[in-house]
Amino acid sequence: MKSTACKLFIVLYLLFAIGLLGLVMSIEKAGLHLTLTNDYLAGLSPTWVSFQDLFFKYITELGGFIPFVIAAVLLFYKIGDSLFVVVAQLLTALFVFPIKQIVSAPRPSLFFQMHFPDVILHQVEGVTLHQVHSFPSGHTATVFSLMLALTLIFQKKSWLAVCFFILAALTAYSRVYLSQHFAEDILLGSFIGVVMTLVAYWLYQRKSYNWYSKSLLDVLKR
Repeated sequence: MKSTACKLFIVLYLLFAIGLLGLVMSIEKAGLHLTLTNDYLAGLSPTWVSFQDLFFKYITELGGFIPFVIAAVLLFYKIGDSLFVVVAQLLTALFVFPIKQIVSAPRPSLFFQMHFPDVILHQVEGVTLHQVHSFPSGHTATVFSLMLALTLIFQKKSWLAVCFFILAALTAYSRVYLSQHFAEDILLGSFIGVVMTLVAYWLYQRKSYNWYSKSLLDVLKR
């Protein structure tokens, strides 16, 4: 039986996914992307836009190398938990990257250049716009995997599930905000991250070893 924290995260995720799926199915890709970026930003003050540029530029890294940093830190908490995070990340990557290569979908910068050359996408200073392998979003898959894994690790504190979900959702949106991905990319990415993490957790719970609950320092002291 999954914990209350896990159930809460999953419920929040389902609401997120269903809402996003509705948008993807009802609004064509280019129009939805512009609604979530250019049109949204047009109603904001320059100061608020600058703040958001900086915020999303850095929070997007939660879907980059950060999971492995957290896995390294968890070694000093519980080796088993660290291993769980790494396995969840690897399973997620095992699905995401082959799909990226097979589909090889253009990212927003190339898509608009090809189909709507007159449209100028919002660009954040210091962020290089990639052009291919858009579908699905690897950063989104990674961050949803990480945040669900942390929810399961710290499941006794249900309120953390909400915090972890918000971080995952903001990171996912950052990929659209930065015009690195379309909404459909983050939808599939998030789904893969959640499913693969649940699979990793099932594998983690099947067999228990004494060293699972030990920290790296405990092992080194022996």
